[in-house]
Amino acid sequence: MMLPARMRGGSGWSDACILNVSRRGLLVYSSGSAEPGSFVEIRRGGQLVVARVIWRRNGRIGLHSPEPVRVDDIITAQTAASAVQSSTGHIPVDRRRVSRDPDRSRQHGRSMEFLAIVLAGTALAGAAVAAVEDAIATPLATVRTALSAH
Repeated sequence: MMLPARMRGGSGWSDACILNVSRRGLLVYSSGSAEPGSFVEIRRGGQLVVARVIWRRNGRIGLHSPEPVRVDDIITAQTAASAVQSSTGHIPVDRRRVSRDPDRSRQHGRSMEFLAIVLAGTALAGAAVAAVEDAIATPLATVRTALSAH
């Protein structure tokens, strides 16, 4: 299948061609910017799919959608002209299809980063306590020996 669409990635809107569509993903061809791990929007007619770029090779881009893709709606959507119009906002887009997962993923990443910093700080504090204890253990033992001898 070859379905004209529009894709919005890091550098804005570009033309795309949907080569394959499934319930959880798409295979598209586009010269637009879409790096693995980033999120893109694919618009065809009034349909909008937000998906994560899984891989990219020679203009082909494998996408995974956190929300189920309406396969029949994508296939039967109107022509590329309506995809272009929808990317400029002239055709209403079903806003319920916009996934909140990019925001949740970002928040999850921030939480994991905070947890890693706390764990690293705790480990460093423990190592510092052990180093100080080792550094003063010998002088304290010498003082104890000297005091108990008198």
